[in-house]
Amino acid sequence: MNFAGIAANAGTNVASIEQLLRHGSGSPGLAATIGTTPASITSFVNGQVSADIAAALGATPGAAQELRNMIGRDGAIGLVIGLACGRGAKPEARAATEAAARAPVDIPAEIAGEEAP
Repeated sequence: MNFAGIAANAGTNVASIEQLLRHGSGSPGLAATIGTTPASITSFVNGQVSADIAAALGATPGAAQELRNMIGRDGAIGLVIGLACGRGAKPEARAATEAAARAPVDIPAEIAGEEAP
């Protein structure tokens, strides 16, 4: 699978995304994007929340630890990728994503609960 789009949105490279997914290891690129260290990312994936990860989440360390305990290892990896994508997207990529989200959607009448013409 090619993670180029995810890596670009996360402000890092494909190898860093693959390293996180395969081994649960943080990388300098991901760490810089979310404002933490590679070791903090790795520890988070492995179950331990640090103050910098909690700050990146906008939560207290206790609340962040409770969240981590609830979502498990795979959830922690997804959360790190989500944080990085949210913070790392280049302004033009972010604008395109926001424009696509606002675009009108043509819902077929049958799905919308209306009678078809």
